[in-house]
Amino acid sequence: MIMEDEMKRLALFFVIALLATSFLAAGCGNGSAGTVGSVDTVAATSGKQTTVEEIARNPQGYDSVIVTTEGNYAVGYCSACFLLKDGVFSVRVEVSDTAPLPPESKLNARMQITGKIYVAQGSPNIVAENIIYK
Repeated sequence: MIMEDEMKRLALFFVIALLATSFLAAGCGNGSAGTVGSVDTVAATSGKQTTVEEIARNPQGYDSVIVTTEGNYAVGYCSACFLLKDGVFSVRVEVSDTAPLPPESKLNARMQITGKIYVAQGSPNIVAENIIYK
């Protein structure tokens, strides 16, 4: 019984360590937004219309492209980013001064995001300039 409890604690530790490493590798809250150029001039309707699925399937094809896409607010990773999900596909969204982190009350809410995409370690990220709740 004691050995089983120790195994559970060890497994939990590894899961937490893996999640923490994933968030750090994704650049959550590390100021990556500054590396994508001047996104602050993006107008709310100026992005190329696309889907979360298209972005997730072809991240390199959207690297440095300003897009507008829709999805559901799935989870807030930290004070600077959250996950936008549409079906089984998702993309990480970094917030900005003009597009702050949605409140917890908006969890699962449909939203439209306009921003510039950058690819980090093969994963697409959107630096949000505008968020419209649907």
